[in-house]
Amino acid sequence: MTLTGRLTSCLLMLAIISIAVFVTGAEKVHSCCTQVSTKRITVPILGYKIQKWNPPCVKAVIFETEDGPKCSHWKEDWVFEKVMQLEKARRSQATTSSPTGRAMTPKPSVPL
Repeated sequence: MTLTGRLTSCLLMLAIISIAVFVTGAEKVHSCCTQVSTKRITVPILGYKIQKWNPPCVKAVIFETEDGPKCSHWKEDWVFEKVMQLEKARRSQATTSSPTGRAMTPKPSVPL
């Protein structure tokens, strides 16, 4: 193969790889919140997790509900109150007596 033929082959391969990367990037589905809501959640909330900012994901509190995950704005007062309520409930469930009679302390939660 000549130098021109090799160069053409390399350029063609580079073009195919570039197109493949571009297409898969456009179709990529993110399993994170890219938008948040300030609306109160009216369905029962089962739990929550904190999502840190990492584009395209935004900083959010993700509430696990009976209807599925809901992305909420972390600065909303009601969100903070609900997280505190859920933490209090978790701590009361996690604090149990051990066989030695000492109370077990729950793991600290992630701060908002």
